[in-house]
Amino acid sequence: MTRESLLIGIGCALIGGAGLWNRDWLLAETPKGRFLVEAVGAGRARGLMSLFFLLLMGAGILLAGGWLKPIRW
Repeated sequence: MTRESLLIGIGCALIGGAGLWNRDWLLAETPKGRFLVEAVGAGRARGLMSLFFLLLMGAGILLAGGWLKPIRW
């Protein structure tokens, strides 16, 4: 595991947690959030946002823990 992987993984997990914490604000106050609510409905939009941020948090934790390896070119 490299320091870059650790830093990026922790950053992704923190961004995912912050997005999950502010999910309702993001859906109500941002243009893309309002578009999502209009497209799929309020309940489904909350579920999709939650899923997205949980996946982001999970990928960040896996990357920071060394279980997910980045592609090396």
